[in-house]
Amino acid sequence: MKLKLLHLYGDTLNLYGEYANMEILARSLRNLGHEVQVDELHLGDEKEISGYDLYYMGAGTEQRLKQTIPALLKYKETLQKALDAGKVLLFTGNACDLLGISLTDSEGKTYPCLGFSTFESVEGKRRITGDCVGTMDGVEGDLVGFINKCSVSKNVDRPLISLRMGFGNEKSCGADGFRNANCLGTHVTGPILVKNPKLLNYILSLLLGEETAAIQNEYAEKAYEITHRALLARMEKK
Repeated sequence: MKLKLLHLYGDTLNLYGEYANMEILARSLRNLGHEVQVDELHLGDEKEISGYDLYYMGAGTEQRLKQTIPALLKYKETLQKALDAGKVLLFTGNACDLLGISLTDSEGKTYPCLGFSTFESVEGKRRITGDCVGTMDGVEGDLVGFINKCSVSKNVDRPLISLRMGFGNEKSCGADGFRNANCLGTHVTGPILVKNPKLLNYILSLLLGEETAAIQNEYAEKAYEITHRALLARMEKK
């Protein structure tokens, strides 16, 4: 099978090693015997982006995130059609905020977003940071990662991750991210697919339509176990 992956604005939204999410996806698909084409859409590009199996957008500075919004909105209809066709959208870090109706900055200026959900995000002047542990429907065990944001997202109707540790959509521990079918958004960085082998396999199964689509990586699994143990130990001390 040939799969096409598109990295949205990786030239400007490239904090926390988020590019590695695309690299590990492509490598895993190739290891499973599939042909993979990875393309990038850069700020200033004007090109057709239909026909991809997965669209990925990662974290960036608040300034650069807002610079991409007008460019991204030109592709709103294409991305909606991709979702309707069962394709995968994965937005991590503060890119998650762009899945809602709007993003308001700390000065009160509001930017329209993709509107794939009815939630609204508002940035503050102080950062919200910390490690996190939580669970996600369809993925066995805990997810781990790190959140570094300055936004609060209110009234998210379908959160992605149920948190036991860390700051959620509305700052307090509770729920993070957003999901609608194969549209997945999370504020968790890490990069999240590198830190969470089982989540990586879940994304592979969405792409391939196979529950058995899985990659075994003992180094990634050991790294996950070490991080998971350390975070659980910290939770027990509180």
